[in-house]
Amino acid sequence: MSSAQLEALEKKEAQEQDPIRQKLGSPLRAPARILGFELCDDNTAVFALANYQARVADLKSGECKKAAVKHTGPVTAVGVMSDSYKVSGSRIGLSASWDMTVKVWSVDNPQRTLAVLSGHSDFVKCLVTHPTLPLVYTGSSDKTIMFWRLPQSAEELSGSGEPMVIKPFKTVKGRHTGQIYTMCLDRETAGVLFSAGSDASIRAWSAMDGSPLAADGAAFDGEWVIPRGQHRTNISDIKCTEGGLWTASADKTAISWDIETGKADLVLEHSTTVTAVLPIPQVGVVVTGVRDGVIYIWRVNDGSPRIIREIHAHTDDVTGLRIAGRCFYSSSLDETLRIWGIEDVVGFSGGLEYMPAELVALKAQAVEQSIANSTEKLNGTASALTEEEERELAELMSDIDDM
Repeated sequence: MSSAQLEALEKKEAQEQDPIRQKLGSPLRAPARILGFELCDDNTAVFALANYQARVADLKSGECKKAAVKHTGPVTAVGVMSDSYKVSGSRIGLSASWDMTVKVWSVDNPQRTLAVLSGHSDFVKCLVTHPTLPLVYTGSSDKTIMFWRLPQSAEELSGSGEPMVIKPFKTVKGRHTGQIYTMCLDRETAGVLFSAGSDASIRAWSAMDGSPLAADGAAFDGEWVIPRGQHRTNISDIKCTEGGLWTASADKTAISWDIETGKADLVLEHSTTVTAVLPIPQVGVVVTGVRDGVIYIWRVNDGSPRIIREIHAHTDDVTGLRIAGRCFYSSSLDETLRIWGIEDVVGFSGGLEYMPAELVALKAQAVEQSIANSTEKLNGTASALTEEEERELAELMSDIDDM
């Protein structure tokens, strides 16, 4: 291990022991790295985990339920069917995996697989569910997008035999030249599916039949596509707004796109890979998550995009951002899901770094205790501070001055 890697590991371990980070965002701890998540309702979320499982989490108790959906490879994405599509009164969840399948299961009884979507020839990297119809869309490392139709009635999935095997009714291939990492449906009609991935292009399809979306105008050649160029490498996340798109990329940018013209409206520059993006237009901000775990809140509605808040809570890559009501949620490879009040974060007046008042007091206590311990050591006759301890003391004193 190189000295740089060792230093990074030590920094991460110190962050994990930080009492402030342990409380910020009321973390719900998962049993493995969270690769993705989806909100089921106000009380429930489903996790895609690196330990080959999908888990249901109780947001009120802050615990993962013991029952798990089991795959034979890491679970990369999860989804939930609409509230009107239920089996025995339970919402239906889906999990996509490196094992090249998508499993369909009851949120109330995830151990039982109701159906298996089978057709991809490589890792399934993302999935999207239609908000009103029994349709599912998946993207894969095999460079294809597959369209799936579940039974019209969810109760047809509850037979007592083996899981139903479902094949795609449409396979889109040959347009994307790399892995498909992310997709979303348009907000107005859910009639258009947007896709992006390792080839850095963004493409659009009819959500009903998979045909390429036709487009007129100088920016398009009869087919809606934003080619590689503005984004230079992997696109890891895509979100739709009314009339627009936001994308996050390994090229260290998050970009807002005008759907009508295919042109970039805003480019938000970062210092590292942007792994997730979440527009919150009702308060004029965009949330971005990055590789080192920092969450940024950008003001974007006044003509001068800028960071107005930073959240230093996660200690590893941010893997997902979702909104529900007055809160947004963030997941990370640090095995936590955290919840943030939108008004609390945006309206925070204590500086650039977000920290609730009760944690400011806790931080002050922790710093004072560390200084007291260091002072006792300085006054002792048998030992003295090491160079590393002196540096730590200086940092602590700086923290006190900043409060």
